Amino acid sequence: MGKHRFTVAAIGVLASALFMYFAVRRLDFASLAEVWRSAHLLPWLPLAVASYLAGHVVRGQRCRLLVRREANIGLPTASNIVVVGYASNNVFPARLGEFVRAGMLAERTGMPIAQSLAITFIERVLDGLAILFLLVVTTLAGDAPGWTQDLVRVALLVFGGATLVMFAGAHSPGLIVSAASRLGNKLGARWHDRLVSLASAITNAGACLRDPKDALKLAAYSLVVWTFEAGLFVAILPIFGLAISFKSGAMAMSVTNLGLLVPSSPGFIGPFHYFCSKTIAANGAPEAVALAYATVVHLAFYIPVTVWGAIAMLWYGVQVGATAAIAREAKRTGRTAEARGVKFLEMGALAPAPKEEPASAFTIGLIEALVVGEGQKADPNAVKYAATFVDGQLGALRPQLKLMFDMGMTFFRFVTRLRFLRGYCDVPIEARRAWTKRWAENRVTLFRQLFKPVRATGLLAYYDHEAVKKTLLAELVPSSRLVRTESRSADPIKAAEGA
Repeated sequence: MGKHRFTVAAIGVLASALFMYFAVRRLDFASLAEVWRSAHLLPWLPLAVASYLAGHVVRGQRCRLLVRREANIGLPTASNIVVVGYASNNVFPARLGEFVRAGMLAERTGMPIAQSLAITFIERVLDGLAILFLLVVTTLAGDAPGWTQDLVRVALLVFGGATLVMFAGAHSPGLIVSAASRLGNKLGARWHDRLVSLASAITNAGACLRDPKDALKLAAYSLVVWTFEAGLFVAILPIFGLAISFKSGAMAMSVTNLGLLVPSSPGFIGPFHYFCSKTIAANGAPEAVALAYATVVHLAFYIPVTVWGAIAMLWYGVQVGATAAIAREAKRTGRTAEARGVKFLEMGALAPAPKEEPASAFTIGLIEALVVGEGQKADPNAVKYAATFVDGQLGALRPQLKLMFDMGMTFFRFVTRLRFLRGYCDVPIEARRAWTKRWAENRVTLFRQLFKPVRATGLLAYYDHEAVKKTLLAELVPSSRLVRTESRSADPIKAAEGA
């Protein structure tokens, strides 16, 4: 295994050296030094880096969409996972960063490593299709080197085949699992279970592609990602006195990234400079300017994401290390606890439960109007209990939904003040009940949706209150019959006969 890794690394270094030789073999180094002296880094370099890093945030959002059926991870976590993969590719040969990224994704989400690798494959296919689209657009715009058409044909063949494989796995999961099962039957029960499990994990990775809306979102995210990356190449053009041109920048980005499919050393040193400089030179730039341009683009691509990835990996390692240390300590001390009859090692004391905040006056008034029927006498304690429960449930909503709900209720309270010339809680209960009912049962779907969660959770909590349950039971069963039933024998048959 060690010999194999050495061979892969050696091939990568040799390929990098070869591409670097082709990039500089006819270069006038005196001209290159003059180009560096005349470069103007500000404000273009910071803009280029910002555009590139923004693309990684969009990659994180795309990753969230790909795994949302398995786990709900936040945008910072998803972006860090993506960046760790890119940073690892800058450090390890042969794109081993893809395996680092897949392992971190599997650990953060709990999905099988095979499924995580399949998701990485889907992302790479989507990336290839987006790059190919931008390359075709820039080629059709005119003034493109003739060899770009050959590159488009090769890329169409590679990514077209990969797309067919991707969609076959996503839309024919039963066929793939069935084929794995038949193959496993021939190899024995042990291999059967492994192959079926592997096939299931791979097909589950493409579940989001079965929904046309999600598939379109993934395509849109991928196009935005590579448009941001093209922004890196575009923003560096004026540093060397080249005209700002999205066509030139997008073409350089597309050709360079397709060229990086060639095995090379960590950081793609050599192939990156060769393909990037040749594309810029083909658009009319002198060779010295083209190589200086490629060097700055590479540094803007390499340094920020490597630093970000190193910080993310450090934090990730601290988290994992702290958890492992706590687990070892719990195992060593043998502290155990029990919950619902299940014994487990106690790794640490739980944080105290947050103190329950009392419900707002508005929520109490809203619950009283929505839950207590006309002519019924409200139990104040039950109303407060239900309002507190509703406030807690609303507070647990996702931030986007909570913001939308608060905006809707703010509008409702504003209209209420215009209608009654007083605050909602100051409106008499009967008028408040009728007014709230008009909104909760409105023909406008948006208004009904606004009040539906309050009414549903409020009813659940209000009629779960002990005082309300006792009142309802007393109304349903006359007290004389209750007393007579309780005074009878404990025999359920006799009790039933007495009732």
